[in-house]
Amino acid sequence: MPSRRQVRQAAVQVLYARSASPKDQADSELWELINDYAGRTYDKARVKVFAHFQQGRTAAVTKMQEIITGCAAAIHVAEPNEKLAKDLAALLKAEEKWAECPRALSALAKSDIGGWRRDLQTRLIEAQELRKKRAEILPRTIMFPPQDRSTLEAVFTKLETYDERAHMVQFPDQYPEQRDLDHLHRLLGEMKELEKEALERVIAIEGDRERIDQTIEKAAANFDFERLSKVDLAILQQATWEMLNLSDLDHAVSINEAIELARSFSGEESASFVNGVLDKISKSQA
Repeated sequence: MPSRRQVRQAAVQVLYARSASPKDQADSELWELINDYAGRTYDKARVKVFAHFQQGRTAAVTKMQEIITGCAAAIHVAEPNEKLAKDLAALLKAEEKWAECPRALSALAKSDIGGWRRDLQTRLIEAQELRKKRAEILPRTIMFPPQDRSTLEAVFTKLETYDERAHMVQFPDQYPEQRDLDHLHRLLGEMKELEKEALERVIAIEGDRERIDQTIEKAAANFDFERLSKVDLAILQQATWEMLNLSDLDHAVSINEAIELARSFSGEESASFVNGVLDKISKSQA
């Protein structure tokens, strides 16, 4: 469950985004930005599960290589134009490269360097492409010796299992009963809950905006309301809404949180300004 601080920060970001560019209306890209830290934690957890799920894949690829090498004559008979040979060589090269990905991604994610999050998404998509390539090639191996073809089919089936595990990591919400994904389910649930609570907060603030803005404008009587920066206004709106509507919450908490948000988003001057305005509002509510 997200903390009040997380909800406040997310609500301020949405309010600011909507005031700066109303057409965006808190779209998916905005939520990726808001959830950047949580998303990074989530993706690191996905890398760990990914590496665990792919253990043993390298051995399966090595077995595939042995079969293909031993069936060189049969491959030529099946397709004398060498297209099958070229396709199998390309598949093997792709499989070998992909089998190294979990280890490499784990190292990059641990150090948090490079574009490992983008690479993770790319590799998960590639797994499904490999599955399609194997499905296209297998019927063309009918000329292989029966034992070799049976073994190759078993290897392809094994790799299919690994591909399915990659799909689980890519879309864990589609596998709610998979216990190995419990940690991912929890992290994903927390991000969705933050989005839900923040948007509920934003809707409440927007529904009470006239009263909120009048309260702020009155407290900032010596300041041109129109010149107020959009981010400072979002911070003031969020804190003022709390002081006007959450009777069980001490005003000092709302003010201190707003000061920290202003300091983080705008700097010391804004933090001082926000403090002064909210202090007046708090005293007027006493």
